Amino acid sequence: MKTLNGIATLAFCGIIGVVLLNRKSEKNAGLAEPGASLPGSGMEKGGKGFLVLAIYGLIAIRVIGFGDIPGGVNQDGAMGAVDAKALAMYGTDRFGTFMPAHFWAWGYGQMSVLLSYLTVPFIKIWGLGKVTMRLPMLLASLLGAGGVYGITRKIFDEKTAMAALLFLAVNPWHFMQGRWALDCNLFPHMFIAGMYFLVKGLWKKRNLYISMVFFALCMYSYGVSFYMVPFFLLACCILLYLRRKVGVKEILICLAAYFAVAWPIYGTMLINFMKWESVELPFVTMQFFNENVRSADILFFSGNIGQQLLINIRSLVNVVFLQKEDLPWNSIKEFGTMYLCSMPLILLGAAVVFRKGFWGKEKDGGGENKQLACRILAFYWIFALLTGIMINAVNVNRINIIFYSHIIFGAVGIGFLVKRWKGSLWAVCAGLGILSILFFHTYFTRWAEEMEDVFYGDFVDALAYAGEFNGDCYLITPDTQYQGAYNVTEILTLFVLDVDARYYQGETDRWKNKEIAYRNRLLYGNPPEGTVPPGNVIYVIKSSDQDKFSRDEFQVSLFGNYGTAVPWAIAAGQ
Repeated sequence: MKTLNGIATLAFCGIIGVVLLNRKSEKNAGLAEPGASLPGSGMEKGGKGFLVLAIYGLIAIRVIGFGDIPGGVNQDGAMGAVDAKALAMYGTDRFGTFMPAHFWAWGYGQMSVLLSYLTVPFIKIWGLGKVTMRLPMLLASLLGAGGVYGITRKIFDEKTAMAALLFLAVNPWHFMQGRWALDCNLFPHMFIAGMYFLVKGLWKKRNLYISMVFFALCMYSYGVSFYMVPFFLLACCILLYLRRKVGVKEILICLAAYFAVAWPIYGTMLINFMKWESVELPFVTMQFFNENVRSADILFFSGNIGQQLLINIRSLVNVVFLQKEDLPWNSIKEFGTMYLCSMPLILLGAAVVFRKGFWGKEKDGGGENKQLACRILAFYWIFALLTGIMINAVNVNRINIIFYSHIIFGAVGIGFLVKRWKGSLWAVCAGLGILSILFFHTYFTRWAEEMEDVFYGDFVDALAYAGEFNGDCYLITPDTQYQGAYNVTEILTLFVLDVDARYYQGETDRWKNKEIAYRNRLLYGNPPEGTVPPGNVIYVIKSSDQDKFSRDEFQVSLFGNYGTAVPWAIAAGQ
């Protein structure tokens, strides 16, 4: 894989070098007007059919084995789904907080709420499960794909937009994050939707007001948005005001639209900064959290800011540009987030966008609005980079906001090359095509097997099997993420066994047709040494503990590294 990536990278660099050194090509095409639309009002013959095929491929490859791969259940996704089930049933999180603007989550570290709220209608219809938990992220990813296509088509042309859609369809980052449920991965989709309406707002101002809704929703998607979105919007506001694209009236309407949606989360942040008491309103709760470790992840709260800054820059370069190995659920090391060989195309596209936005003539490529749109796209990239520097030791999901801009840049780079040398299209398609085939093969085979273990697949299977029996007590091993991971084990249990929120809170003692309190019925620990006496207790154990259970008294079933021990009286239905 390293050899293949190296060959593809050198090939792309060589193509870029040939095109840039070809003065005749550059003179005819004009670097100052990249992405200028070709003559004609629509796609070439067959273009619309190709668009439909691309969209079909984009969706089809993302739904293959959707509920099964990745296997198991991630603890953060499970937590968001459990809170979503509580919201669907009672309008509270699992702790009983009414309509929170921000989740208590793990207690020491909170969680954004938007993904859970989006999950509510699916749980209402189909119940709690892996598919309903993941479906909102898949749909948001497709929304983001539409935003990328629309932005690229508006600023450049249909061919470049098609390149963006195809590049996105086989993009490792976009594919992987859309198939499991992590709240922070919603941020780039809400942002790119806001970008789409912001760009359209250069032509029709009412779209500016729609964009504010999506930018406000970013604040409920990931806490990092507080360090990017307001500053990005301020820069865009100044730019558009100075270029007389908006006046005071439009700015005030945009502010009103933004804060009409975002004020509860800002209120929550203010309450926690000032250490005020929680505020519960008829439609939302702005909660005070007495424990918070997230501030330690921000540069300005570090002990040695200078040293941490250098660490952050190094991490940013490694993750974003060098695409080095990250957490296994974020990327596959052989392919990176964008394919390792695509960075020359991305940097070329960035150069094209910056030149068009800051140094191009206003009449080139479709007028002042397109130039301003390129400048806004450049702002997006700059503020994403600054956000990455602000976050200590970023990984892929912490800097996920930048990847849509790289997808657009990559498409612009491809479009730039193809318009100057049509033969480069075959080289680019061959390189990315081969890598994408290898990526999907790896994802659905070796990586899928690895992730089932990382996402507690054996434990989830054992727990689900134990849940088929109705015992008076369940003793569940806490050794999941690490030895004694009681909080992770409990949230996985709540999800897999579909434990009712009010039962968990202690408001009712009835669950699975028995009146036994939650704290007495679901216990977390390992069985004692020696033979376990018979009783109406169902055990979820590590496979290494199986010898503690007499086969005469227990039905022992193994699921890889975990297993169950069910008394024969229960297993036989007695």
